[in-house]
Amino acid sequence: MFNDLVTPNLPLYLLFAVEIVIQSMKHIVFTLTFFISAFAFAQNTASLTGVILDLEENNSPLLLAKVLIKETGAQTLSDENGNFKFENLKEGVYTLVSSFVGYKTASVETKVITNKANAVKLGLSANSISLEDLVGAFASSDNKTTSSL
Repeated sequence: MFNDLVTPNLPLYLLFAVEIVIQSMKHIVFTLTFFISAFAFAQNTASLTGVILDLEENNSPLLLAKVLIKETGAQTLSDENGNFKFENLKEGVYTLVSSFVGYKTASVETKVITNKANAVKLGLSANSISLEDLVGAFASSDNKTTSSL
């Protein structure tokens, strides 16, 4: 392989040594290129974790509360400890919308930064209905049933 490049006076063992060094360098360059590209890709995303608490029950965790990222449409449910997690997010500001049946929907803006722990604590309060609204709802349902008879 190197016979064209090297003078014929060089011993054969030196030619083999040069070939081994060149092959080793190829492996080192390939390995370094792989790791540099892997690290560069991994640093472009972030994750966002949080917990949803019930403000009516002394901040106990809310099980299966829905959390939505308004900008991406991604959504998840909280676990038995009220925890949720979003992964592979780009750095930026996101609006989290949290909801649970019988509770007021809440939204909060948060800034997500790569290579940093991004954590949010959300609290939901019960959705109260006034007595007048309840009477009005029953009255309108009574009118619908009597008018259909």
